[in-house]
Amino acid sequence: MILLCSGQVSAKQFDALLLFAAQLEGRGHPVAIHPAALPEDVLQQQKYEIAPWLTDDEDIDADTVLVIGSEAISDDCQHLLRTLECGAETRIWALGHFRTYQEEISARTKIAYATGQEPEVLNLIGPQRPLLLDGQAAPLSTPLRAEPDQRDGAVTRLLVFVPAEELEPGEALSRLAELNYSPKIDLHVLTNARGKGIIRRSSHAELSVIGYVELPPAQIINYVDVVAFFGPNVPGERMAALALLAAGAGKVVIDCTTAASFATSGAPVLKGPSHLASLLGYLSDVVLDQRLEIGRRTLKSPWLAQFDGAALDRDLKLAPPKPAAVPQAPQTLFFPTNGNGLGHAQRCALIAEAMSDAVTRRFAAFPSCIDLLERRGFGCVPMISRSTEHEDDFAADLVNYLRLRNVLKRGDGFVFDGGYVFDSVYRTISDLQIPAVWIRRGLWQAGQINPTALERERAFSRVIVPQECFPELNTDYSTGAHISNVGPIVREGRLTSDEVAGLRERLGRHFDRSVKTLVLTMLGGGVASERTAQAQRLCSLLERRPDCLHLIVAWPNAMVADGLFGWQNSHVVRTAHTLDLCQAADLTVSAVGYNSFHEILYAGVPAIFIPQSAPFLDDQERRARAAADRHLAALVLDEELLMLEREVSAFLDGSKADEVRAALREANLQTPGNRDAAELIENEVAA
Repeated sequence: MILLCSGQVSAKQFDALLLFAAQLEGRGHPVAIHPAALPEDVLQQQKYEIAPWLTDDEDIDADTVLVIGSEAISDDCQHLLRTLECGAETRIWALGHFRTYQEEISARTKIAYATGQEPEVLNLIGPQRPLLLDGQAAPLSTPLRAEPDQRDGAVTRLLVFVPAEELEPGEALSRLAELNYSPKIDLHVLTNARGKGIIRRSSHAELSVIGYVELPPAQIINYVDVVAFFGPNVPGERMAALALLAAGAGKVVIDCTTAASFATSGAPVLKGPSHLASLLGYLSDVVLDQRLEIGRRTLKSPWLAQFDGAALDRDLKLAPPKPAAVPQAPQTLFFPTNGNGLGHAQRCALIAEAMSDAVTRRFAAFPSCIDLLERRGFGCVPMISRSTEHEDDFAADLVNYLRLRNVLKRGDGFVFDGGYVFDSVYRTISDLQIPAVWIRRGLWQAGQINPTALERERAFSRVIVPQECFPELNTDYSTGAHISNVGPIVREGRLTSDEVAGLRERLGRHFDRSVKTLVLTMLGGGVASERTAQAQRLCSLLERRPDCLHLIVAWPNAMVADGLFGWQNSHVVRTAHTLDLCQAADLTVSAVGYNSFHEILYAGVPAIFIPQSAPFLDDQERRARAAADRHLAALVLDEELLMLEREVSAFLDGSKADEVRAALREANLQTPGNRDAAELIENEVAA
């Protein structure tokens, strides 16, 4: 294990530690960083970066200790080195910019005093290792590829770094928009948080924007073929590392900064225009048709060879990385997002069940979903749910990121089902570059449709959109060859009349009563919308009916209001077998989530829909209204309690249930897309 330390505990040296650790890990070295190296203020995204390397004292078994920034060693650094109790077999290195021999002696003395042994020294100043930036805290290196790592095809993935200061006048945004509309360019803008805010508040909010620290440089370059830097100069080590890694991967690096420090240093970069207005013409005339050849020439550069990561390993006398373990058979990991209703997990399970048995399928699942998935035969990796007990609101996702890193490997497939792409998901895909599929349900509410919700679509090689069964409910939120629409993902299975009679008989025996009328209520556990008033109203109405059994269906882990347990005819049941119960019921009263809505319609169940209306839900009222307008169900809004009473009477005492059943038999519903979605995932993973 290589333990990394810094001479000073500061934001600058901490960021340098992260970049250095990523370089070493990328070459296969096990890396650790002690918590004492963290400054007081650590950004959220930096916590994700350091999480895989953060190591407590008792877990440190270092054979090498590398101290960056050794030209100025603080008391904190000396104290940390003293607590390590390094043995004689541990090699200790002082890395720094030693401008005089006296500075080098000072670093040796302080480290030797703290550790009891003389360190070896690597001076970052010298002709063999030119500095990319003044004040660079750690050595920067890059793996050198044999061939350019660029995506084939007519479309060039372009990353443009623009400082926030150049975005404010507005002209720069217009020029970026021109690039974005070019059919030959897939544009991503790289800027800091302030610049991202400027773009999102502008009329060009649709631009794809990557935040300055949103991803590590080694992951950002996986999304691009060409990188262009604008502004006065290349700002800081993170962007210098990005430029170096891009060159080492055989990508085209264009120095459009006014200082042109890269272009004048001998680096294998192109000197581009300093104004965004000229970039499109420059790309068209010089770069786009020649980018692969430019990349090949870049990789042959003697200047670039000075930064080869293998050469740094030799300088530091690091042991060769252990050979990679024998690769296991690839797997496809499904990750449904959290929810008490388990809708995401059920939809993923239906698709997984439709896949070939030759494909190994596993789930990363939250506690509320594990029982359902394991009963259907799928192995589960437990994820951590968000809790108010966590100090950071992203703490649970940070742990989930580590778990996904541990369970996935290159060559696996990854399927995510949810509306918001977590940092854990985004970073895992960006790092491993595995084939990834986003199952993205539609029917968003108006306030949910914004560029931020879709900006991480770039991580997925395929987006599968399960359609609604009625065409007016389907909307395209993004376009491209990677978008695939499939029919509704729906659980099917019609009970025969004998099976219905048998189920009702078993319910009667279980509840010790005659079941002349069976009513189901499926309004959720109050996590999305509070529907206790409607459930209580139904209990009151059905209490007056002799031989009536009213089942209030809740998922196994759902919370249920205490007041629902005191009725004679009404009983709370916890089950996932809702489809069978719905088909046996005379009436189902349900919320209008994607799964329950389609199951009810495709099974021909007479139902009253009461939409839920939380800000994070899809537009349930619109969905229910589409069915009601076709006379396939009744719609009752949450405040319409008197309407609810009239509709229950119409279904149970009048002819409305028979009318709805007849209309459902004649309805022209879209063919389910379970198998189509499964085939798309299989093909994506195998590609």
